[in-house]
Amino acid sequence: KLEKKVGKAIDLGCGAGRDTVFLIKNNWNVLAIDRENTKEIIYNKLNEKEKNRFRFICQSFEEIELEKNDLIVAHYSIPFCFKENFNDFWIKIVESINKNGYFVGNFFGVNDSWYNEKENVLFLSKEQVLKLFESFQLLKFQEVEKNEKTGLGQIKHWHTFEIIAKKNIEKNI
Repeated sequence: KLEKKVGKAIDLGCGAGRDTVFLIKNNWNVLAIDRENTKEIIYNKLNEKEKNRFRFICQSFEEIELEKNDLIVAHYSIPFCFKENFNDFWIKIVESINKNGYFVGNFFGVNDSWYNEKENVLFLSKEQVLKLFESFQLLKFQEVEKNEKTGLGQIKHWHTFEIIAKKNIEKNI
């Protein structure tokens, strides 16, 4: 339900391609990026015409180069960027989004049960997340805490910040 109906999108940490496939089926051109090679899984979910709007790069966030885009989707992916590389990674994300483009994604909060368990996962406070979006208009900012299963079926306490933001200004960080 964004103002922008189609354009260029990047799905960061696309996994099996749920968001990528949705966007392509809604006429977006999508560059899907994941550190695991899931290209064939996604490719097989698309018809011949849709395959023309799909590109895939197998790459880690630490080495990433991002092209200009109208939308970045990053669900449950950015927190897995190495902490020491996060600031550079975030700068690349912000600089890649065109003015009036969107960021849709989430971040893990400090109340998450993985906070004391996962050394290489990024956890941020509410203030830290809000600071990341200084050059954006926040359309949705929701802090969520709930007990729910992980992808492996284990119950954990989730603390996330769900964000939809529109980039208002061209500003280097």
